[in-house]
Amino acid sequence: MRKIEVICYEQQSKSLEYTFKKYKIPFHVELTMAEDEKLLRYTGICPDSLANALTNELNKIIDTRKKELYVTSLAIEATLSDYLSNYIKELDKKKVKIKKKKLIEEYESLIEPNVKFNKNLLFMIVIAAGVAVAGLFANNASLVIGAMLISPLLGPISAFSFNTAVGKTDKMLKAFVSGSVLLVSVIATGAIVTGITVQFVDLPLTDEILSRTIVSPVFLAVAIALGLAGGIAMSSNIPGILVGVAIAAALVPPAAVSGIGVALWDFEIFSSALTLTAANIIGLVLGMMVVFFIGGVTPRKFYEKEKAQRHMIITITIFIGLSILLGFLSLKPQF
Repeated sequence: MRKIEVICYEQQSKSLEYTFKKYKIPFHVELTMAEDEKLLRYTGICPDSLANALTNELNKIIDTRKKELYVTSLAIEATLSDYLSNYIKELDKKKVKIKKKKLIEEYESLIEPNVKFNKNLLFMIVIAAGVAVAGLFANNASLVIGAMLISPLLGPISAFSFNTAVGKTDKMLKAFVSGSVLLVSVIATGAIVTGITVQFVDLPLTDEILSRTIVSPVFLAVAIALGLAGGIAMSSNIPGILVGVAIAAALVPPAAVSGIGVALWDFEIFSSALTLTAANIIGLVLGMMVVFFIGGVTPRKFYEKEKAQRHMIITITIFIGLSILLGFLSLKPQF
């Protein structure tokens, strides 16, 4: 059970009462004051299965830009109510399926740690890149997979996609900067480690390295599919799938190979690996944004929806353009 509390103006009362009655939620109302202004406090007890849908509808009514207005949803341990007990049994008996749509705040709690760049992310990405370089030159797939597991690159990509969908420009740009810094760090680490090591030993171009220089439109399609999987994982409370997405997306190895190309002064290796990296990133962003769009992950408020829609259209257009460009590049003749 959840306790739903809403503070609103008197003129919003009919809409709120209609919404509570629509979901058959028992409620009571009382008068309250805030800074000499008359307000109403609605309190209702709601089954867990209906809580998200109810809260989303209430948030469309309440303009939470006003500091005195808000919607609160609290978990409660127990409620003694025969009506609610029978209502829950009725829902179960009829097998009423309520679309359990995640609240924007639930996404934010998952995404927020990946928005801003910090030294811990840098430390992790440098280690991941170092492990990837070792695995690439040793032709050891296990080490390469290990590098993918500890890489935090998927986080900023998810944050960028989500904040684009909800029109939060500042966080979208922060996620873009964070992801760019991490990507450059992988390339730089690959170049530095290779540049130092090659002074002492001969480094072979192994199959693990060369496989990251092969570019094909198929990889872009696979990346889009993985982006869809990542978006679904975040939308369906099974974020563990993101681990598999991180491995399959393989962002760190091709980026590290780009750095290897820089250290070896081999433009073909550098450009091909960088193109593959870009294709993976673009595909992931497009896939996640499609899931967020289909899933209706947008701001609740009408004044935010237009901005979010504009961001979504511009970003998707740019990324589709980049996808077409990468498709042409991947079809270039191989000599």
